[in-house]
Amino acid sequence: MNATPTRFSREALAPFFVELRALGAELRADQRPEDRRQFLLIETAGRLLSLLGLATAWLAINPISIGAMALGSMIRWAIMAHHVLHGAFDTDPEAPARWKSKVFGQGWRRVVDWLDWIPPTAWSFEHNSLHHYRLGEDHDPDVPERTFAWMRALGLPRLINLASVLPMAMLWRPVYYGPNTVRQLVYRKQKEVPPNYDLFDKTLFSPLHPTGRAVWAQSLLPILVLRFALLPALFLPLGWGPALTVLANLVLAELVVGLHTFLIIVPNHAGDDILRFSERPAGRDEAILRQIVGSTNYRTGGLLRDVLHGYLNYQIEHHVWPDLSPGQLARAQPRLAALCAAYDVPYHQHPVWTRFRFLVANLIGDVRMPQVAKLLR
Repeated sequence: MNATPTRFSREALAPFFVELRALGAELRADQRPEDRRQFLLIETAGRLLSLLGLATAWLAINPISIGAMALGSMIRWAIMAHHVLHGAFDTDPEAPARWKSKVFGQGWRRVVDWLDWIPPTAWSFEHNSLHHYRLGEDHDPDVPERTFAWMRALGLPRLINLASVLPMAMLWRPVYYGPNTVRQLVYRKQKEVPPNYDLFDKTLFSPLHPTGRAVWAQSLLPILVLRFALLPALFLPLGWGPALTVLANLVLAELVVGLHTFLIIVPNHAGDDILRFSERPAGRDEAILRQIVGSTNYRTGGLLRDVLHGYLNYQIEHHVWPDLSPGQLARAQPRLAALCAAYDVPYHQHPVWTRFRFLVANLIGDVRMPQVAKLLR
């Protein structure tokens, strides 16, 4: 793998940033009806998949129900919630109100828009503010190398660390993402900086601690009660057997969506060709450059491929312009790639399985991400 440069000439890249800002303005203004139609199609497909999975879940433990519910859950998070809460349709007057960031998932709408381990308000702070605007820094809560530091600190044999990646992937949504987003919000209200995530942090799940109580109230209990208790209970008129079968399919679907989302989300900012940063960026240009060299894409193009990747295959474009819709990201990708090539700015893009191998090597300590202070000189 080619090493990413750690220093760039500010003077040489001056025209690059001019062209980049012009491209961003053009892309944001290019809101097309087909973008809304495509997003509606994806939203409808996600809902129908979830309904199909639930409607067949009482018959038997089966891959159709499990796969349909898992894919529907992934679509609601990685595509619907992700882009709507970034404001992708906030300036589109033709977009429905439910696609506005101030409406989606708020109050009772959480049940119909995004009933997940991750509360929308906590996600908006942890992801939109901390991750995007602190990318690769110590205060970025989503640096995989940093998040999994607790595992390497245990000093277990390499093979055990390698084997632990699979169960962590299956359980990362209720064990890491939901609780950690709530924890970040609790510390923000206390005007404190939380320590690095630690699976063995006793405060994280303890109902005796303010953080633990918030995690249970906002993340864990709503899903445990509504999804894993109420939904199976709806099938009790058919008997205990069908109700328990529904519960089994729901649990297995959760493990599958955990694996799926771990695969498409976590490798986006991992590998020894992706940079970390020890200081705040020196100005807007460096902040934008960090989004490019601190992220990686997967293969892009084609509606089915993009949906199965949750549009995380456009991670570089998303980090440069987080408020673009999926349709706009697809149009941005070849233009940003060409612009980076013209100015010798590294633009990382590999198949998702290749990036997953880079991630695993990073998590278990085989490789480390290079860390730099400033990019532009």
